[in-house]
Formats: sequence, structure tokens, C-alpha cells
Amino acid sequence: MNSLFSKALYVITFISSALVFSIFLILAYLCFDLFSLNDFSNFFSFTWNVQEEKYGILLALFGSFFISFIAVVLAFIFSFSLSSLIYLNEQNIISIFLEKTILLMAAVPTVIYAFAALFTFFPFISSNIKEGASLSILLASLVLSLILIPTMSLIFLNTFRLKKRRFEKTCLTLALSHDEFFFKFILRNSSSEILSGIILSSARALGDTMIVLMLAGNALSFPESLFDSGRSLSSHIALIFANDYESMAFKAIFLCAFLLLCSNFFLLLSIKYIKRRIIIV
Repeated sequence: MNSLFSKALYVITFISSALVFSIFLILAYLCFDLFSLNDFSNFFSFTWNVQEEKYGILLALFGSFFISFIAVVLAFIFSFSLSSLIYLNEQNIISIFLEKTILLMAAVPTVIYAFAALFTFFPFISSNIKEGASLSILLASLVLSLILIPTMSLIFLNTFRLKKRRFEKTCLTLALSHDEFFFKFILRNSSSEILSGIILSSARALGDTMIVLMLAGNALSFPESLFDSGRSLSSHIALIFANDYESMAFKAIFLCAFLLLCSNFFLLLSIKYIKRRIIIV
């Protein structure tokens, strides 16, 4: 039975890897025509103007990293605080409630978060933070951070619990308190897992479409503040794909998709490097 289960896992892993590699090859093939153009540098500029035949995607690329960075920072602050609070007070009914709430947050579709934010966060920002503010990078980043909190919190919390089982005897031998054990042993030996959680959440943030599409404003201009509108690669793909099928603008979105896939690939690849580096050090 175990042998059959192991073989099934190998088959599923092979099929999944083959599908991802096939998508990578298809995108590379569809981008090949763009690489053959003499004016390929046109795509790596900050100007997107279909009338002038300029198809720069750097604004969308910058928007993706800018929105994702803010969302990951906010999510890390809340996730680390929540996971630490739950771990340090595991038998507390409030901690149990918080953990169940985090699990519930992971099951809510992203479009629900975006739709709810239009009637809650958006009026609050317009009325209390900046009067007359429109859809902005700040709004998209705040809501996107809510999507990342379940992923990041559960990774942190599971890491703390695994480290507890590993170092629990040490804690008893040294007669450390629960809090001292957490800060002196668990946190110091969880750096690679914490970084892995941040990187996985970053990949999740880069790939999200609906929240940025609905809340960031989608303006193709360089943002000067968090209250300005912006566009990500994923929302750019959705907008162009929905309106155009034959032009060079449509072909440019394959380059967007290729860059997005490569970004996530290098982020996930860095997890292996970070773990190995920390273990060696």
C-alpha cells in the first residue's frame, strides 16, 4: 500500500512539473517573435501608448514589485505578531479563536476581499486619511496583505510548533520559561523557515490579479505616492487580453506573463539557496 502511494506521488509530481515546464516553454515560444524584432528595447521602457506603437511594460513591472513589497511588509508585521501571540498563549480561548479565523481567511475568495474593500477601506481612506482619494496602490496593498496573512501566519505557527518539539527537552533541562524558550531557541532556529514564508508570500502577491485589478486604479503612470494609481503585470495581462487579440499590444502580454513566471521561479529557487546558506553558516 505504501509503495503504491509513493508511486502515485511520483506520478503526480512528474505531471505537475511537466505542466509547469510546458507553460514556461509555451510562453517562451510565444515571446520568440518579440525577441526577433529590431526594436525589442521598446518593450523595456516606461511608455505604453498603443497609438504611438509604444509597448513598454516597465511601469507594470515596477507596479507589481512596489505593491507586492508593501503588502508583504504589512503581512509580515501582522503575521509574525499573530503567530507569536497564538503560540505563546496556545491554551487561551482567544488564541484558538484567532487561529480558526486565520484558517477561515484562507478560504475566502480574493474577489470577496476586493469587493468588501470598495465599501469599507476605500470610503475610510477617502474620508479620514486623504480627502478625495481614489483607487490607489495603498488600498490594493492593504487588501493584498490580508490575503498573505493566512499563508505567512500558518507557516510561522507550524514552524514554531515543530521547533518546540525539537528543543523541548533542552527547555526542560535549562529550566527556561515558556517565553524565554521561544525567544532564545525557537526564533533563533527558525530564520530559514521565516524567510521561506516571506518568499512564498511574495510569489503569491506577485501573481494576484483580482485585488490589484479592482483596487489599484490601473493607471499606466509612475506613482509619486501611495495614494496614486498603479498597475501590475497580472492586471495588465487581464486588461489587454480582455480588449485585444491581434495587435502587438496583445503579443506584449506574453512577455509580461513570461517575466511574471520567471520572477516567481527565481523567488522559489531562492528558498533552496537560503536554507542551504543558513545551514552552512
